[in-house]
This record gives sequence, structure tokens and C-alpha cells, in this order.
Amino acid sequence: MRPLLVICVLVLGQAAPGPVPALAQEGDAYAAPYCEPPAQTKLLYSNRAYLILPKPAGAPTFFYYYQILGTQTKVQRAGQLLFDDGQDHWDFGANPDGLKALWPLRPQNSFVLDKVDGSSGIHAKVSFEVLGLEPVKVGDKLYKSWKIRRLDRADDGTTFLQFLWYAPELCTLTEFTDSQHRLVKLLRALKPGDADYERPVERKKGHLYFSDTNEEVK
Repeated sequence: MRPLLVICVLVLGQAAPGPVPALAQEGDAYAAPYCEPPAQTKLLYSNRAYLILPKPAGAPTFFYYYQILGTQTKVQRAGQLLFDDGQDHWDFGANPDGLKALWPLRPQNSFVLDKVDGSSGIHAKVSFEVLGLEPVKVGDKLYKSWKIRRLDRADDGTTFLQFLWYAPELCTLTEFTDSQHRLVKLLRALKPGDADYERPVERKKGHLYFSDTNEEVK
């Protein structure tokens, strides 16, 4: 039903790990401030997984760092709406304060930036617009999630549409669509000490598996 490209984007800046923030104002159901999962959180999605890394001292606000589990690839990104393989270049230079217009998330908040495709070199204008709230189920729990539309308009005239769902309670994406318009779902958000936290994972046949037992992650 909903479209995917693990390129889920957005914001640069330093937000100290800690308790998940409340909504922007008590009782304000239509504003969600920026936050980040604590370092060492593992995010297991239906066909990929990430480890949130500690931020270096002095890292800009909105910047975050992660490792793609099952690989040695480490990526620096901005905003909690972007998990990709690190090849694409996102240019915040032309609109350095633009992300501030997106957060706290509210209906119709929007942001535009430039992207250069890491494989083709094609430039694109990429826009993000907050559409509204939708509940998304992760495990046995429903999370209030903000649906965000991403639209890429490339210099060659092509366009690409993607949707992202961001849950303030988790400070991350509960779902997103990829480059093949498949829906990628968050299966588990694990912290050190949680069951299965230490188990290695791998992606194969379009799904995520625990590699120690070849059991599909669910």
C-alpha cells in the first residue's frame, strides 16, 4: 500500500542522549520535537538493521551516526529521517537552517535540500512535507507516527516519491518505503541488556535474519 528507499532523511545537530522527550508542549498533539535514539540502540527493520553510534564531541545539532549491521559501513547523517548506505551526498550548505523549519513536526511543515546520487552523479531537489499522524504497529504496540512525504525531482526530469513514518516516542522511523517502493517496517528497537541484543544479524533474500540460528527476525 505505502511506497521505500532506505534513504530516509533529514536534520543536523547535537541532541544529548537521554529520556525520550515529551511532545513540544504538554497537550499539544500536533507538534513533536527533534530527538535521537540513545547511542548503542539497535534498530532492526524487516530487511536491514542499524546500530546508533556515539556522537563525537562538538558534533553539529541534528547530526547522528550509525553502523549498518552485518557490514563495517559507518555513516554520518542528519535528522532521523535518513538511513542509507552513505554514498549519496546531501547538501545542507544552500539551506543550513532549513531543518529548523521542519522541527518540531507539525502538519504542512516542509523542507527542501539538494542531493547528488552517489552512483549516477545526478542532482535532485528533495522536498519533505509533514502530512499528519498515523498509528504504526511495532511488535505488539501501536506508536503515534508522523507521516512524511518525500519527493525527489532530478535534473534529468525524473521524479521519485517516498513515504516515511517517524515516531516521537522512539525517536526514529517506524516504517518507510524504499527505492523499489517496498514497505520497510521497524521490527525491534533494542538497547544493551535486552533479549537478542547481542545476536548477530544479516540481510538475505530480502529479509533480516539472526545469523547464529538462521531465524528470521520478527
